[in-house]
Amino acid sequence: MNEATRKIQAAIVAAVGLFLIFINPGLVTANTNMFLKGMTEGATAPMNPVVSLRSTVSFGWLGATIFAGIILLVAVVYGFLKNKTWAFPIALVSLAVLPIGSFYVSSFASYMIRKKVYAPSFTAFIVGLLAFWAIILLEKKGKEMWALFAPLTFLGMVGVQAFAFSEHGLRGYYQGGKTEAILDPSIGILRLSQQPIMVMVLITVFISIYYIAMNSEKGWWSSLLAGAAMAVASYSVHFARPKASFSLAGTDVFAPGAAVVGAGIPSIFTSVYFLGGTLGVLLVIILLIPFIKSQFLSEE
Repeated sequence: MNEATRKIQAAIVAAVGLFLIFINPGLVTANTNMFLKGMTEGATAPMNPVVSLRSTVSFGWLGATIFAGIILLVAVVYGFLKNKTWAFPIALVSLAVLPIGSFYVSSFASYMIRKKVYAPSFTAFIVGLLAFWAIILLEKKGKEMWALFAPLTFLGMVGVQAFAFSEHGLRGYYQGGKTEAILDPSIGILRLSQQPIMVMVLITVFISIYYIAMNSEKGWWSSLLAGAAMAVASYSVHFARPKASFSLAGTDVFAPGAAVVGAGIPSIFTSVYFLGGTLGVLLVIILLIPFIKSQFLSEE
């Protein structure tokens, strides 16, 4: 790689690293404060388990982004300037933390939709995605670039869904303390499908991003597993838990400050879980395209 390109990549990751350490914490805090003020009754009232869970997830993700920013500034900038082969995959893994987590942290499961306001931490999604794409476009050209761009982009999309769905699974553990709730298959499916499987999918996505960036056969196989697991887990929830709040029907179905109304049972065209499963299937299809497959697997 020529020196000028490496300097541009180093500048991009340095800027994102500074954003993650010094700017994003304020955005996430403002985002979470908006949520807490809307979902709790005064500062002295105890938070319900779901509100507490979402706050924990938000600040846990914030800590991960700060750590990613430190990696970008301390290691990846040096790696690009010294033309190290490990700089590219480490950069993509670190940058992927932003869009994968911030999409859900910004939404808070329809709260922002009800209020129809811009979530401050969604800025991290935009910054991370643009930087992620820019590093890929600068690294490769022609067919090699597309062989990386397509699977890496869909891995990120699957990661976004896996992050959100894994929180849904945790919510299944916290929801309802009664035996009836434990026996309810529509809640049980969250514990079974969305918690353990989606956490493993999320971990596999980050592993896959690293190895795909390295043009390794391991990345192809791990990406295939991530896509297949996403499809199995998401489709099962779509059919076992047809819930109105899982619909993409739009903001009109949300009554301000009230429960979801008018959405009905999500169809395959409006269900977030069916969408998640379809993203997993599309990732598998992309990986099986002969041109892309040949970039990672030898004929032997």
